[in-house]
Amino acid sequence: MATFYLYIDPASTSALLYILVAVIATLTFAMRGFFYKLKNFIFGKGFVNQHDFENTDIFFYSEGKQYWAVFLPIIRSLTKRGIQCAYLTSDNDDPGLKYQSEFYGSKFIGNLTMTSVYLNKLKAKFVGMTTPQLDVMMLRRSKKAQHYGHIVHAPTDVFTYRKFAFDYFDSVFCSGAHQIEGIRKLEEQRGTPKKLLLETGLTYYDIMFDEIKNLSLPEKKRPVVLVAPTWKEYSIINRFGIPFFESLLLDQSYDIILRPHPQTYVSFPKLIDEIESHFRNESRFTIDCNPLGTESMAISDLMIGDLSGVFWDYAFLYSKPVLLLKTEFDSIEGFEGSELDYEMWEMRERGRLGQIFDENDIENISQIVVELIQNPPFRALEELRNRSVYNFGNAGEVAANQILKIIDNQIVE
Repeated sequence: MATFYLYIDPASTSALLYILVAVIATLTFAMRGFFYKLKNFIFGKGFVNQHDFENTDIFFYSEGKQYWAVFLPIIRSLTKRGIQCAYLTSDNDDPGLKYQSEFYGSKFIGNLTMTSVYLNKLKAKFVGMTTPQLDVMMLRRSKKAQHYGHIVHAPTDVFTYRKFAFDYFDSVFCSGAHQIEGIRKLEEQRGTPKKLLLETGLTYYDIMFDEIKNLSLPEKKRPVVLVAPTWKEYSIINRFGIPFFESLLLDQSYDIILRPHPQTYVSFPKLIDEIESHFRNESRFTIDCNPLGTESMAISDLMIGDLSGVFWDYAFLYSKPVLLLKTEFDSIEGFEGSELDYEMWEMRERGRLGQIFDENDIENISQIVVELIQNPPFRALEELRNRSVYNFGNAGEVAANQILKIIDNQIVE
């Protein structure tokens, strides 16, 4: 049997190895491209890698467009100083995607599943979000992110947040001292490390305050009473219905605007239809269905509410009195309030906004309204706001300063 020997000279060997490496590299890049395309197809078109935000240390994440007003004052302050930051959102209609600055980038990062994947790999010195329960629900801390801050977007106490809302954040940008009090008590009870609790304020108040100053209002013949109930079963319109408004209309000295919660039209359409039909020919009664209630709040002289949190914005931003239905808060298992053994701030302070009424006052409600319009507690409202909301009208600037100090490793508490 003949024996054959195969000889390949060094030059040919090098050429073959070069071709082999090139083929492997080409296949690798092709497969990687296919993988990302598949991932985009399955999880949403928002998947991108972080090379879009090179040299960016500060990131903000938003669940949707309703939170843009919370982030805008902070982002505006940072970009004015030439500080690079980025905004990531799970809402393709978020106005933050249209905001323009040479020091700002934004990205729609897809549905909730893809958002979790993206944020879990994020490299940052600071990540700010309004979403609570970090490391409890789907959103997890990235090992490449140094600091997570929760940005509070309501003046209310921590009682009504679900459990462990703040436990795994490094800092909380608080709106008032009552939030700091509640979080500290929860830390003590749970034995969790103390977080950085910052005296920030409400950043979206900056936006609303500017809008109010520039708002053009129509002339009015009489004072206006704004009824702004929640949509739940215990709301004013659900409990008292048409007779409540008939009692209000007994006095001819003011007009009435009803601004139902949007969810009311979904959950109780028959009730709204009955109210609209009953008062269709009443010239002093109108229903406001506009997406924003800015004009109704600005033109009115008094608000009647129940447990809808909008009355805090009304009292603090417009410095006008509120007539509130007497309600009780029962701490519910699964919420932070179930572990706090003192009266929550909302229940403790709500009487200072104006006056409390109950079902026994319905027949005389018009008289109570007139007295409150004539004798509004302006000083008490101003004192409560100053005591309860940090940095009113300038919270965005304050928050930006606090973030810069955090990434510079300065203690700001």
